[in-house]
Amino acid sequence: MVPYLLSTSKLYEAFHSRSSGLSSHEAAQRLEEFGANAIEVGQKKNYLKAYAKQYVQFFAMLLEVAAILSFIADYFVPNEGSDILGYAIVVAVIINATFSFWQEYKADKAMDALLALMPTMVRVKRDEKVVTLDAKALVPGDVLLLEEGDKIASDAVILENTSLYINLAALNGESKPSRRTQEPSQAKRALDAQNMVFAGTTVISGSAQALVVATGQATEFGKIAMLTHSVQKSLTPMQKEVIHITRILTVIAFAMGIVFFLLGYFADRGVLMASIFALSLIVANVPEGLMPTITLSLSLASQRMAKRNALIKNLDSVQTLGSATVICTDKTGTLTRNEMTLKAITLACGTQAQLTGEGYALEGALQYEAPHTKEAVQRLLLSAALNSRASIEGQTPMGDPTELALVVAAAKVGTQTQGYEKIEEIPFTSDRKMMSSIYTHKEARVLFAKGACEVLFERCTHYLDAQGVQKVWDQTAQKRMNEAAQALQEQAYRVLAVAQSDSLDESSLTLLGLVGIMDLPRPEVKEAIHLCQSAGIKTMMITGDNPQTAQAVARQIGMHFDTVITGSQLEGMDDTALQAQLASQTVLFARMASHQKLRIAQALKANGEIVAMTGDGVNDAPALKYADIGIAMGRSGTDVAKEAADMILLDDNFKSIVAAIEEGRTVYFNIKKFVTYILSSNVPEIVPYVLQFFFKIPLPLSVIQILSIDLGSDMLPGLALGSEAPEKNIMKRPPIGKHEKILDWEVFKRGYFIIGVIEATAAMVAFISFLLMHGWVYGQVDLNNPQLQAQAMTMTLLGAVTCQLVNAWTMRSWEFSAWSVGLFTNKLMWGAMLFEVVWIYMLLNVQAVQTVFRTAYVPLNELWILLPFPVLLFITHETYKWRKRRKLTLREPGMVYS
Repeated sequence: MVPYLLSTSKLYEAFHSRSSGLSSHEAAQRLEEFGANAIEVGQKKNYLKAYAKQYVQFFAMLLEVAAILSFIADYFVPNEGSDILGYAIVVAVIINATFSFWQEYKADKAMDALLALMPTMVRVKRDEKVVTLDAKALVPGDVLLLEEGDKIASDAVILENTSLYINLAALNGESKPSRRTQEPSQAKRALDAQNMVFAGTTVISGSAQALVVATGQATEFGKIAMLTHSVQKSLTPMQKEVIHITRILTVIAFAMGIVFFLLGYFADRGVLMASIFALSLIVANVPEGLMPTITLSLSLASQRMAKRNALIKNLDSVQTLGSATVICTDKTGTLTRNEMTLKAITLACGTQAQLTGEGYALEGALQYEAPHTKEAVQRLLLSAALNSRASIEGQTPMGDPTELALVVAAAKVGTQTQGYEKIEEIPFTSDRKMMSSIYTHKEARVLFAKGACEVLFERCTHYLDAQGVQKVWDQTAQKRMNEAAQALQEQAYRVLAVAQSDSLDESSLTLLGLVGIMDLPRPEVKEAIHLCQSAGIKTMMITGDNPQTAQAVARQIGMHFDTVITGSQLEGMDDTALQAQLASQTVLFARMASHQKLRIAQALKANGEIVAMTGDGVNDAPALKYADIGIAMGRSGTDVAKEAADMILLDDNFKSIVAAIEEGRTVYFNIKKFVTYILSSNVPEIVPYVLQFFFKIPLPLSVIQILSIDLGSDMLPGLALGSEAPEKNIMKRPPIGKHEKILDWEVFKRGYFIIGVIEATAAMVAFISFLLMHGWVYGQVDLNNPQLQAQAMTMTLLGAVTCQLVNAWTMRSWEFSAWSVGLFTNKLMWGAMLFEVVWIYMLLNVQAVQTVFRTAYVPLNELWILLPFPVLLFITHETYKWRKRRKLTLREPGMVYS
């Protein structure tokens, strides 16, 4: 049974109802049978449990183990600062867990936004009278009463109506009011039925009585809500990277701990000393500052994106953008301005004219060559403007975008509408595909009509020639105008025919001409599309427009496509065929319904693509949630779409998507830079412990001094590296591969084996040289002079810190020279350097800092030992990058690496 196909009497019969409504007894029985008119989405989430789960994530557990080991080490060897390190790690774990939980909590609000669209109270007929009751008590068979401003609580078939218009934006994203009628519909699906209203939508004007045919999860709205709830979001690339980094570093840390425990044990150092030594190495290998730095870097990137009109809701999604391989974009408002403009006119006699100006601004002029054209155009646009519900009040456009284009065009050519009084309107419907209005003017009546060419041409009996004389509408005239309409459609115009009738008969019209209306492409989109192509990103348009318009717009903006698939064609394809076509071709999707976006996203992801998907309606929510990056429209998007999405375009502009992708790629390489930067300082933290354990030298570095590097001196420069601007070739690279890792061999090679080795050498040379300069001899493990011990340890610490100062500068570009990125382009880096210098001064001169970190004043004339190593590090890393650029240039001659 399809309710919207039934007559009123058959509808009452099918639902065992009547015009006076159900009785209370019948309603109670049906409520028990069908359940409450509510969308049940499962048990309410236990947020206390969800928060606790953050502490059993892999990286959190690694840090927790490191904290426990620090407290154990402090128990056996007190006053070394291990306890302070343990407390610092605990604080870092709490901050990270709280932030991650907050991100998850916000993501769960999509369903709350859906449910907020449902009303709480409704008016129905019960027991032969009108009552107000809780919307949850609605059941199939109820007679629902609707008035202007009401939220609709269920799917229902209209029984009676008075000029009913509803807003379907919540379901299909269409902002213009939709006319409803009570005649049975011949639509193929419920959403297209003109005699139905739907849960979650709103009455714009008019009133109606409707028979409830579906409630709760059986409604179209309920189906979307359940689909949105059931769609599982996969892990973002950043979440996968954090897991990967954590596992690798954990394996390294514990492997080193086990190896050196065994070495210590077999070197007769005893189980206790070997254990403490192993624990110290494990703690030294865990980069406590890594996750806070990643989080802060992503936060800074999201702030930069917001300035470029892309609001990121989930920080992990920032880096996902850098991996995007396909952008599935709407046309209207994203690629175009969402301001319809009437540009082309073809009069019924074949004469053509053009109108200048863009959007809804009244500036513009009529351009024509043939005589009498202006009067004919004014006549045509007067008819079109009067037969519209749109208007411009002051500077504010009100109404349907297409009708606004007609009203603006009429104003541009100076049409005068005074003296015309509307007496009747025959509204547009999807079945009629035309609209008519009847006016009185100087005691005469005239009918103005506009609509689809194929509809009006069949109703025309005459047309006006260039002089305004009526001519018979014959096959020659019809062929001429069909060709004119086709030519306009091929140029991406939406074409309307305009006619009038003095006999007030819609079947006896006189054609005035055709108007070509276009939603003009945004001027910046063409460059953005080209940028996507150079970046190896496929762009695919998904639009409800006809294929001719979609293709014409695609060609105007330079969007490549191999084939066009319409919504009806997609319905006839199975998933395997769709995946195969998407794997081999770039497809332009036309005449698409919003619910089909989810299938497209599923097929693309099945092919291994990283998908960015735009949308604005409630029924876009499942696709937005399923896509790797769901992108909602900030201006035209519904709250549900915004909640389901990962990113919101504040200006609804495609260019902002491309800008966000550029930032996403930048974030990936910036994180790569500061991970390398942070790991490189691990080597000078580990090597002193190893040398002290196996050789007869004093302790070169304390645990608290390791903490001062990890959570002190490394944090700000690492954060500054995370805020670097995009490198010059960032959008000339292919997308970041699914199997490409931040923590790869290149990071290890630079961090551990090039930069790390130089830093460790600097630290140990500084330590040993200082001791030798002050009379120390090898084999003297316990220094009797605490001041000398503190000064020597300070030199070790400064050896690492001064190298890290230079390391931050050379690491600003992953491939290019340090000079190429500009000396003053990163203000945060200068702030970090200033902090580092102040920090070094405090380590040398401030008593309170010296007490905590076990440092001491070292005379300036003895610090010269430190100078060669930062210079050596800079030259070595810059030479390494230069050699890599040469190899890449030979491999990719078209790429610029200088």
